[in-house]
Amino acid sequence: MPKKDNKNPFIDMFQDFGKSMQIPGPDVNQMMDYHRRNFQALQSAAQKSTSSAQTAALKQREALEQTLADISQTYKNSAKDADPSAMMSTQMDLAKRTFDATVTTTTEMADIMRQGNEEAMDLLKERVMQSVEELSSTQKK
Repeated sequence: MPKKDNKNPFIDMFQDFGKSMQIPGPDVNQMMDYHRRNFQALQSAAQKSTSSAQTAALKQREALEQTLADISQTYKNSAKDADPSAMMSTQMDLAKRTFDATVTTTTEMADIMRQGNEEAMDLLKERVMQSVEELSSTQKK
């Protein structure tokens, strides 16, 4: 059985040529640090977005609980009234309060989400600017 020789003179020639030109190789630690900072910026942005989504969900839950409590209280109070016009007035008042609360809550939730997304984008924008600065300082060397 012939013995396999792992040496290839053609590849060895190119390796020797590369060594003789003294071409610098990439700094793996520097690349890993660069990508670690990118990952940390993405993680911070995701945490900010998640936090604002949780706050908005909590706000929505509070609004729903308040609306359900209002509906329950309104129907308890209206059960005492036998007058149909008073019941209709009470239901119209409930509908108006519910609509106003919905508009207010929706506006607050939109503001929470907008602010959280702006903060997340600011974090990413800051990292992009740092990356541009890092790359331009690397090119100057």
